[in-house]
Amino acid sequence: MTSTFKEVTLEGSVDNNNSSTTPLGISGVFTGTATEILNCGVVFVSVATDQASATDGLSIQQSSDGTNWDHSDDYTIASGAAKNFSLNPFAKYFRIVYTNGTTAQTYFRLQCICKTGNSKASSHRIKDSIIGDDDCELVKAAITGENGDGNWHNVKTTSDGNLTISDNSSGLAIAKGDVTGHSAVQKFGNAPDFDTGDGEVTIWDGAEDGTAWELMNYVYSTSADIDSISSSSAADTQDITIVGLDSNYAEVTQTVTLNGQTRVALSTSLIRVYRAYNENSTDLAGHVFVYVNGTTTGGIPDTNADIRAIIDPDNQQTEMAVYTIPAGKTGYLSRGYASTSGGSKNTNYIIRFFAREFGKVFRLQNINAISSTATSIIVLDYFVPLRIPEKTDLEVTVETTEATITASSVSAGFDLVLVDN
Repeated sequence: MTSTFKEVTLEGSVDNNNSSTTPLGISGVFTGTATEILNCGVVFVSVATDQASATDGLSIQQSSDGTNWDHSDDYTIASGAAKNFSLNPFAKYFRIVYTNGTTAQTYFRLQCICKTGNSKASSHRIKDSIIGDDDCELVKAAITGENGDGNWHNVKTTSDGNLTISDNSSGLAIAKGDVTGHSAVQKFGNAPDFDTGDGEVTIWDGAEDGTAWELMNYVYSTSADIDSISSSSAADTQDITIVGLDSNYAEVTQTVTLNGQTRVALSTSLIRVYRAYNENSTDLAGHVFVYVNGTTTGGIPDTNADIRAIIDPDNQQTEMAVYTIPAGKTGYLSRGYASTSGGSKNTNYIIRFFAREFGKVFRLQNINAISSTATSIIVLDYFVPLRIPEKTDLEVTVETTEATITASSVSAGFDLVLVDN
């Protein structure tokens, strides 16, 4: 038994109204004649010439009435190029307008063919370079993926149009705001002056022996009672930005203008404060205190246990290795560090990292020791980040193991990524 293939033909014709072999002079223009294309499934345009066209010199135009050419696809033809393009007819009439460049042509071959049925559009070899003036088909598609719980989601892009699937764990992408629902937190603190007799102290600005604000162990509010700010200098009138949590543990950023040593009320009372800094171009002259309202002397709270944040004028912002995960967020701790930078004694320091989940006790998460025989630093990278629930308090402490040591100074901090629940 034999099979016979029937010959299939795809009828077409050359459109002489829009074809030419006459070379064009400098800036010469070929303008074709309107051709009705109602019975065309596709129009192919091919052009070959030894000289470059003008910018967008090949104009493939369509019109509803043969007079007003409202639609055009424009291309620039390079010298020595032989290009072909396909046109999807969507109007009644079609024509070609070709404008030569700054050099007269020695050959010019322009041909337009109308075919009754559609066929394969122009194509390229894989090794051929693609340029902006190549013909192409417009394809719009959505990439969808399953997230593991059986639900399918469209893949989104960054603000620059890049796919986010390749760098969701990238710190740069998070810092740029390209990863939805993620933000970065870098906490750092310093215990500027503590002694052996102080025991275990919080690494924050208040751990400073002999000052009117000395508070070796940080005190946490049990209600949103942090409502005041003042400076130890009457000259300070700068704007201070304060970052903390309100009574619902939602993060609040507010800016308050100092009135020297006179108390100024915060616009929103806080249950936690973990950062404050000078917002202006003028340096602070005195120490700035964020505290629970009470009596003050020279702008300094009389009850040290009321103090929740201190800005040293040497730093122009707080240094406190203390933080609380906001409500509606989960923290992922990626790194912690401690250093004896500034320590001047031959001794050892025990560094402890604590976490207190909401309604529970402080629990040790990590313990390390560093020496100050020379400047010493320890860095702890979590290959698998430590997961920390919302409303959890975090604190780094230090304790010296040597007897009769004074004027010690230790710095510490940690890096977090916050993810919306």
